[in-house]
Amino acid sequence: MAITGFQIRRLTLVGRGVPNAEVQFHEGLNVVSGPSDTGKTFIVQCIDYMLGGKDVPESIPEAAQYETVRLTLNTSIEDEDVVLERSIRGGDFKLFTPGKADQKLSSKHSAGDKDSASQYLLSLSGLTEKKVRKNKQGATREVSFRDLARLILVDEETIISKTSPILTGQYTTGTAESAVFRLLLTGVDDGSLISSEDPKVAKGRQAGKVEVLDLLLNQTKGRIAELQLPGDVPSWQEQLSRIEALYLAAQKELEVEQQSAAQLESKRRSEMAGLRQLESRTGVLRELQRRFTLLDQQYLSDLRRLESIAEAGARLGQMNEERCPVCGAPAEHQEHEHQKEDAAPEDVAQSCLAEAAKIKMLISDLHLTREENDREIKRLEDLILQAKDRVRSVGTQLTEMLKPRVEIALARLRESQANRDTYKRALELQGRVNELQGLLVELGQPNSGKGTDLESARVRSDEAEAFSKEVEALLRSWHFPGLDRVTFSEGDQDIVISGRTRASHGKGVRAIAHAAFNLALLNSCLKREMPHPGFVLIDSPLVVYREPDTDEGGFSHDVKDAFYRSIAEEFQASQVIIFENEDPPSDLGTDANIIRFTGASHGRQGFIPKSV
Repeated sequence: MAITGFQIRRLTLVGRGVPNAEVQFHEGLNVVSGPSDTGKTFIVQCIDYMLGGKDVPESIPEAAQYETVRLTLNTSIEDEDVVLERSIRGGDFKLFTPGKADQKLSSKHSAGDKDSASQYLLSLSGLTEKKVRKNKQGATREVSFRDLARLILVDEETIISKTSPILTGQYTTGTAESAVFRLLLTGVDDGSLISSEDPKVAKGRQAGKVEVLDLLLNQTKGRIAELQLPGDVPSWQEQLSRIEALYLAAQKELEVEQQSAAQLESKRRSEMAGLRQLESRTGVLRELQRRFTLLDQQYLSDLRRLESIAEAGARLGQMNEERCPVCGAPAEHQEHEHQKEDAAPEDVAQSCLAEAAKIKMLISDLHLTREENDREIKRLEDLILQAKDRVRSVGTQLTEMLKPRVEIALARLRESQANRDTYKRALELQGRVNELQGLLVELGQPNSGKGTDLESARVRSDEAEAFSKEVEALLRSWHFPGLDRVTFSEGDQDIVISGRTRASHGKGVRAIAHAAFNLALLNSCLKREMPHPGFVLIDSPLVVYREPDTDEGGFSHDVKDAFYRSIAEEFQASQVIIFENEDPPSDLGTDANIIRFTGASHGRQGFIPKSV
């Protein structure tokens, strides 16, 4: 986890006679997905409410029987779980800390009041007793945790707003909002700011800057020393060039081995396809043999029946006419008009013999066909054995010959990449040292004596340059279309993407750029070990992007997948919570905590248990 800050572990609704409604979050990426009316927005409202928001969660029928909201936090300082509890209808908080007595916390922020939820959350974030400028005259006030809420918790309406992610749009609060952003960017508050600044104060402020630059300079030099690289900067550059050449060579070697593997794999697939065809053909022929056997049995049965009929007909033809068994009349006096004209028994016998001869011919033909079929089955079985031998041969080449070569090439590539990254890092840090030393030289020069007017409270583009690069890196990893360079506009207090302000884009781009802004701020603070609450929650950063405005129709649809994969990889040591209607990519696996609400009878229907 981060050096300062906290992470949300669990949100629980408690009521009498109803099961708890609960959702759990982990470190890293968390995604809550599902259709509308499954409780996603209600979860966001509850979390905002438990972080000091004045608005109670919107009343919904499913939550009517719940009375209490509990928010479990994991603190990075003590690495323990604490629980904030608050009535769902408003009021103050209760804090439950392991091994300590329960504590009541006020829901309202008050300067110097340590028993408030705001002060407690600020202490977890490393931002207690920080002050920010609140007007052009330089008056200051203490930071409230609600000042940070806009930068860590973004709802579905704010995400598409044209207003800067820093600002609420209220003129009276704009100065303080920019100051809060600067505080997170630099770690330096406005506590030393005096409304009527004199030369002594200006000199002290300059000394403070020198002190900060000295601190940053020493930290940067310390990081260079931790790399334990021999030689000086020119030797590092020379070594980096050599390693770059090794890296390219290893990359080419790996490509060659991978191409060889691909060719063998293609051959194996082809052989397997041929084997399956042979096995399928053999199966068909065996089924024919089974049916031929049944047909042979049927022919033999018919043959026996015909022979029996022929024999019976011959016997009947040999019998003499006898007296009537009823009246005793001789044959010549018997009446036969009631009889139908039927064939004579001798004729029936001859017909049966003729039919039997035909069947014998069919049986003979069938035997020939079965013999031919047996020969074909034997031929196919021989071909199957040959095909299996070929498949095994290709498989052996892949596993015993080519696989070790690929692994060796991959190991070389990784080794050269690690060395390359180390030397690149050293040169980057050295460039930072040179930059800081240049700033110290500038601060050591005599003041021009231009008065003591307060400079603008707005964050300057040069102050946000490193932050802008973080935003650019995120957007590039998300495959943001047409990305050139990201800068910061002092006038708008917002990012400018490829020369175009964020507000000038459609809703979809505004939303994903807003998400990049908040996540880049978190990443920037973590990398520079600056105070930050330690997590970011964003509602619907992609839902509008999937339904772009007319000027967004050409954007690539792989932004969504790249968005999730990048966050899962980049923010493993912090916490990001995303709420979306559609599910993230299925291949994220254990890299993310996926909570799916189905809105149906299968799976988890929604946040509130169905039985309520």
